[in-house]
Order: sequence, then structure tokens, then C-alpha cells
Amino acid sequence: MNRNLPQTGAIGKGSTSSYGPTVGTVTNQIQYGSMNIAHGAHPSSRSHQIPPERTLNSRPSKFDRVEVTSPVLRRNSVQRALTDNTTIRTRLSSQDRTSLVYYPSAFVISIESKLMHGGLTGLANLGNTCFMNSVLQCLSNTKPLLLFCFDDNLESSLNSSTTSVMKGVLMKEFATLIRRMWSSTESRSIVSPSQFKNQIARFAPRFTGYYEQDSQEFLRYLLQGLHEDVNRVKKKSTPTKIDEKAEEQMHEKNRAKLSWDRYLSTDNSMIVEIFVGQLKSTLECCYCGYQSITFDPFWDLSVPLPRNKSTSTLQQCIQLFMSKEELDGNEKAMCAKCKQKRRCTKKFSIQKCPEILVLHLKRFSQSRGRTKLNTMIDFPITDLRLNDLTDVLSESYEGPAPVYSLFGVSNHSGTPYTGHYTAACKHPFQSKWHEFNDSR
Repeated sequence: MNRNLPQTGAIGKGSTSSYGPTVGTVTNQIQYGSMNIAHGAHPSSRSHQIPPERTLNSRPSKFDRVEVTSPVLRRNSVQRALTDNTTIRTRLSSQDRTSLVYYPSAFVISIESKLMHGGLTGLANLGNTCFMNSVLQCLSNTKPLLLFCFDDNLESSLNSSTTSVMKGVLMKEFATLIRRMWSSTESRSIVSPSQFKNQIARFAPRFTGYYEQDSQEFLRYLLQGLHEDVNRVKKKSTPTKIDEKAEEQMHEKNRAKLSWDRYLSTDNSMIVEIFVGQLKSTLECCYCGYQSITFDPFWDLSVPLPRNKSTSTLQQCIQLFMSKEELDGNEKAMCAKCKQKRRCTKKFSIQKCPEILVLHLKRFSQSRGRTKLNTMIDFPITDLRLNDLTDVLSESYEGPAPVYSLFGVSNHSGTPYTGHYTAACKHPFQSKWHEFNDSR
């Protein structure tokens, strides 16, 4: 059990403003191997749907939203009121899957040598675009995605068919931006993401203009757009009729595989391979006990926070998301056996773990207007083991249980109505911590 350290001493290098802790504070917290976060802002209902050389010893300043952690930094947890929206974890195994699973080792070694001192570039704020900049810094440090952007054969992967809205333009502009961010080794370099913003606004018009936006929502749209642009499925298939009765007779793991193969028949890309997992949903009738089981892909998990608690852990949040939820009253579901709406329970579990796990802490509360839950959430920097949690992995889950290590946090400080996004990232090749606050 990690123990909490006070917000003093080596941790208190930065001060707290109306926007939250400064970079110096946060990075000192990360050194201890774990940290607590609070004050995020998001809905509460369940859903599954800088100077370049600034590192841990940098001067205090606000940072943009990406926090990264290292397998070596695994000691104590640090209590701090941080506003976290989205955390990104990478899956670990006996080999470095994020570098070797997609490319030959020779390619990775060559790229590592080339990019060893890159990636420390700030992004210009174009006007309330800190939400975008923080996500871009997170994705910039997502190793398999970074390698994909530097692949010499990327052009041949672009999808110009009818299954892509942007015909490959968004992915091409994203890769161009990432390459610019990693090509400069000069101190205090800054890149403008204006051309990229123009393209993401074409794909998702809600990001047109310069209004404050939600970073998790932006991340979902961006990943969907990138996926479409490199989707290997170039022709829209005719919807297949599902024989539910026949599938009910199948073994659960075979049903899950059939559902996954069905998904890949329309959505198959490198982006899917990196970010998408599979969730099992079990709906059980409280009257007759009949179970309806479905399998669906997920890009992230929006986990709720325990109510009426001042502190909690990320594991408890995940456990709460996976716990049984009773559906009654207006939420009663139709029971296929009873042929009428019945009170039932609904439960999620993970059938297939993604290579990169994106977790979103839901801090918006609608109970008394639009408020933010300030619960302190303690989360591990390394060794997040889902098999240590009760009923999180499906009973038919196959293969070794994954171990996740945190490498990015998209952080929001402020109120449910306004605020600022910041980030702190661990360099995928140097294994050093860096902070990002727009162009600073």
C-alpha cells in the first residue's frame, strides 16, 4: 500500500493558483512513483463509449495536460489537488510491446537514435486551444503512434475510399505535425498547429472557432478521424444479420471472437490495434435470471468516482465502473425470455485489453447543478494489474493479464465552465519527465 506524503518538502517546489498546481509541484510528485489527483470535470453517468529541456528540475510554471510515468518511479504516493480528465497507460509485457509489436527492432533502434533528443517542442495556443495542445502532447509521446507517424510507408496506408470522410488528409496533417514536433532539437522551439486545427475542424465542425472545449471529447473525435484515414477496409460492407439464438449457444470466448471479427470487418486500422479493447456487457433479469450478453469495442473507459468520499484510488474507480448496476423504474430493460420490461442488473467486464488503455475520471455532478467532484484519486505510476481487481476481467478472458504503466495524464484545472489544460510527459526514449504548457 502506498503511503501519502504531505504537500511540503521536495514536493512543494511549485505553488497553487486558481488554475491548480504548477509544473514544479506536479513533477516532484511524479518522482515519488504515484500521485493523487482531484478536481477533474466531466459527466457522472457511466460511459464506455515549455522550454524543450524543461524536465523534473524545471522552474515552477503551469503545464499542459500530459503526464507520464516510468517503471522505475514506483515508491510512494503523493497527495495533491490535481484536476485530471484523462490518463493514458501503456501495456507492458516481457518485451517492450509498444516498440516491438508493430515494427522490426532495427527500425525502432534507428528511430530511437534519430528521435532521442526530439519531442520537446511547445505548441502555440491559437486561442483557447490548450485542450487540443495537451492531447497532442499526450499522443506525441504514445510510442506506437509516434513510430507509425515516422513510418516511410505511411503514405501507402492512407485511405482515400468512401470509408474515410477526410480521405487520409487528417492523418497526413497529424503525422506532419508530429514530425515537426520531433524534428527540432533546439531549445525552446515552438510549432503552430494551425494547419492541423483546420483539418480536425473539417472532420468535426464542433472544433471550428476558438471556444473552450473538452479534451476527452476532442481525443475521441481525433482518434476516430485518424482511424478512418488509415482504415484497411476500403469498401462499406452490407450489414450482416446476426443470429442471436445461434450465437447464444456458442461458447462465450467464441462469441467474443466472432463479435471482434465482425468489428474488424468494418474497422481495421493501426489506430484500432493501438487503442481499442473489447468490453463484455451482461444484462441479467432479476425476475427469471435470463442473461443477455453482448460484446462491444471501446476506445476509453469513463470511470465514476465513489460518492461521499474525500479520497479514493484509481483501482476503486475501475472497480466501481465494473460493479453491478441496477436498472429499475424508467431504466427497466426488455427481457428476451419474459418478453416484457423487467428490473435487471447490468455489469461490465473487459474481454480484450487494448495496447494503450485510456481512462477518464468523471467529475461532473448534476445532482446540485453543474459541479465538480473534488475527490482525491490516488493512482499507481506503474504496475496497474487489472487481474488484481475483482471481476474486472471477463471469466472467458484469455492470455496473460496485462500490466499497465502510466505515461500520460491530460489534466484540467479550473471549474466546470472554464479552466486550463496542462500536461507533463515521460519521453518514450529518454525516460525523462518533461512539462508542456502550450508554447512554454
